[in-house]
Amino acid sequence: MNKKETTINLKNKSIMKKLFFTLLLATTPVLFFAQEEKPKEIAKECDLPKDFKEPIKNKRLKKFVAIDNGVEEKEVIIIRAQNGLGSGIYTACVKGQPIQYQKMGTVFMRESNNPFKK
Repeated sequence: MNKKETTINLKNKSIMKKLFFTLLLATTPVLFFAQEEKPKEIAKECDLPKDFKEPIKNKRLKKFVAIDNGVEEKEVIIIRAQNGLGSGIYTACVKGQPIQYQKMGTVFMRESNNPFKK
């Protein structure tokens, strides 16, 4: 390679770096705003068909959710259940809003609550 070809290659690399960083800066806000729309999708979770059957029958969970949200037990619909050994994560619909609950041992609590926080 001669000196002229080396200079051209360096210019091409410089242009490619600039193009890469420009594209990176242009796509970052798009990715950020795409994540903002997720709560709209979550609200669709409670649009259930008429023949929907709850994955589990758990009267203790329904009673806890009803008391926690100030509604009747019949207004609580469990739409998702992930059971483990002594633990579980549940999603329930209350007044058209999905709310996640967690089970630790025999205790239920809202997913976002920290029982150890003062």
